[in-house]
Amino acid sequence: MPGTRATTRNRPLKFAILKSEWLIGFRNRRLFFFNTIIPVVFVAPIILSDAPAVHLTAIIVVLFALFSTFGSSIPLVRDQESGLLQRYVMTGVNPGWLLIERTVAFVALDFLQLVPAMFLIIFSSKSNAGIAPLFAVGVLLSLLAGNLVGVLAASIARSIAEGALFSSLFALYMVHLAGVFRVAPPGSLFATLEPWVPFRPLYISVRALVSGINPAENAEVMYPPLLVTLGLILAVYFWGQALFTSKETGS
Repeated sequence: MPGTRATTRNRPLKFAILKSEWLIGFRNRRLFFFNTIIPVVFVAPIILSDAPAVHLTAIIVVLFALFSTFGSSIPLVRDQESGLLQRYVMTGVNPGWLLIERTVAFVALDFLQLVPAMFLIIFSSKSNAGIAPLFAVGVLLSLLAGNLVGVLAASIARSIAEGALFSSLFALYMVHLAGVFRVAPPGSLFATLEPWVPFRPLYISVRALVSGINPAENAEVMYPPLLVTLGLILAVYFWGQALFTSKETGS
């Protein structure tokens, strides 16, 4: 019926950006294959070696951190340069939700692509299988936070090179604050910040897996990083609103 068609045509598509980004990423077989196999090729010789656990932990956490931030920052800069994001916004898409839906799609793709590398780490570990759920949740949380940081890095970048530079800088600083590269003195500022960094649960779980020593922390270690990640979600949402509103005003 004409009235029904008009109603359907005017109704906003739910999660249209999320679905489109997921389908584009999943159906690009070549890119999906390389994004899956490269982490495995990178992790395999390291995790199967006799390297000290502290070195293995640092390398794996850095790899996962850069994987997440680069995966959201570079495509966002590219789509900003091409004007694709502005065209989305001109169709009536909420700019804040645009960035959030893209991020959710990228996180899902990143997690799926890292599953083989995650299984390799778990099956090669010296720890019991009880650490695996903490590891999986830690990976998911770090991917979400890393992708959100990548979006913020892309928002201040003027080129793909700057996006890669800023995202790697932010990711490495977050890894450093998570306690991966050093032991913070008790009572210091760094010791206070460590529990709140979203990469901290990933670091704790990877350290437990490769060292065979069960962590003293339990599931409560997730709560502070989760709050920070929720703050990043809000920051990305409102930054998207402000960024595209200012561009529309300037134009």
